[in-house]
Amino acid sequence: MGVISRTTMRVFAIVLFIVASAGVFAGQLILKNTSSSPITCTVDGWTRASGGSFDWFIKVEPGQSFYVGQNTSRPNPPIINWANCNNLQTRAMTLTPKGPNQTLVLNGQQTRVLNVSLYSYLPTLPTDNFESLVAYVVKSWQAQHPDVLLNAVLSQEVKIYDFNKLRTILGNDGFDVVELDMLYLGFLADNQLINPAQISGDAPWPVALAGSTYKGQLWGIPSWLCMNFIYAFDKGITQQKTLDNLLSYMNSLPSAVPALAGSFNGHWAVPANYINAYVQRYGLNAIPQAMQMPPDNAVISQLVALSDTCQKKGVGINQCTNGYFYNGTGITPEQAFATGQSSTEMGFSEQSFYVNLYRSSQSAPLYVIPVSWGQNAQPLLFQDSFVTSASTCKPGSQCSRDAQAFTTMMTGVAMKNYIVQSQDLPAGTPWRTLLVATQPFWQQSQIVNNAYYQQLRPILDSAAPFPNNFTESVQTAMDTQVCVALKAQRPQFDCGDSAKTLLATGHAKMQPRPTSGESRSKL
Repeated sequence: MGVISRTTMRVFAIVLFIVASAGVFAGQLILKNTSSSPITCTVDGWTRASGGSFDWFIKVEPGQSFYVGQNTSRPNPPIINWANCNNLQTRAMTLTPKGPNQTLVLNGQQTRVLNVSLYSYLPTLPTDNFESLVAYVVKSWQAQHPDVLLNAVLSQEVKIYDFNKLRTILGNDGFDVVELDMLYLGFLADNQLINPAQISGDAPWPVALAGSTYKGQLWGIPSWLCMNFIYAFDKGITQQKTLDNLLSYMNSLPSAVPALAGSFNGHWAVPANYINAYVQRYGLNAIPQAMQMPPDNAVISQLVALSDTCQKKGVGINQCTNGYFYNGTGITPEQAFATGQSSTEMGFSEQSFYVNLYRSSQSAPLYVIPVSWGQNAQPLLFQDSFVTSASTCKPGSQCSRDAQAFTTMMTGVAMKNYIVQSQDLPAGTPWRTLLVATQPFWQQSQIVNNAYYQQLRPILDSAAPFPNNFTESVQTAMDTQVCVALKAQRPQFDCGDSAKTLLATGHAKMQPRPTSGESRSKL
């Protein structure tokens, strides 16, 4: 058999394997040709230049889809970062064997590419990996902009809480548009990684605009807002406005189960909780001092007092602080609360998704209040916004105009309804009940009349934005020193891994918890 024949047979065998494994293995690239002509593609890992042993020209027939997996035999890690179809090349696809599949819809009309990373720490079903959600985003975009190939990535493989990786994510080989947490907005702006922003779609809430503003300049298009709440099935929780009131209420609850379930651990949660408690002791004007170390022992005592309510009376085990909930070694806080294994639960607004998913009866009303970290009620809102890369999407460029159109679509009422109402999931799935950063969403009758959103709505008038000027050194110093102070009062407090290894995967609010199937959990 000649050389050409052997190569042909080898390619044919690979094709058979990849097509046969479609739908079995995750992390595959799906090339979907909706045009009337064949489209030829090359893929990262399957060319000589990218570590393959030969150049594989993949011909995708009209109306067909072709599945491509990672080349695990090449020297480089098994990842697909790009595909080139009809001379249109994507970037930063971050397709690994552990991540979700991703589809490129090729319509034959596209003349350019928009590379986008969506915020991946959203609630979803244990068996879901957001493929349906991303498919809807792509379908909606291509219907409005058939000339722009959308490479949409929604994967926790994109490490957006790693300061070092942010330079790559927003660099020449990264994305044009990224939906990011604004905690480190100052880092992004000061290092010239992103462009100034301009609102062209739905009007954000003032607190959302403030959270995306740094040194007087707007840098991001607000998308989601987020903060810690306490859930209960008892309406009495709604009267607890201060830490003293809340502690008294918790002490009055039945002693058969812990009063509170939640996670106080994590490299971003430890500093974030401290800032919340500091502000509710000393006021908003004291935020700069809240980020200065050493920690204030009176504030540490507030955190200890609140976290102590997780300890079952007479039992010296605190699952909120010993890493049990944080590490995902057992049930989740939402499962504990929903099944009666705790009286209340601390989580974000969207955590109601899991509470409603796990509880056996939907008849009992769910009540929610902002966490009382101190004596002066002052909620602080985290924020996720869309930013554009200063390296790949220059102001005034066609990419910049495409990015503006994309963020307008993603922050519009129709898309927010689709995501919030879990329309990508099976009928009957609980709503995600995320805090939407734009005002028109909240003006809809279905939201105005929603009992859960009615409890959340006042927050948008009274909350202030969480600080957006975290640097790696500030975050590390706070994580380390606040942890030491917590351990001084409660030696069993487990802050997480060593501060030297923080930022490998993180979230100011949540992180993946594979054992429970949830997409993110409090850090």
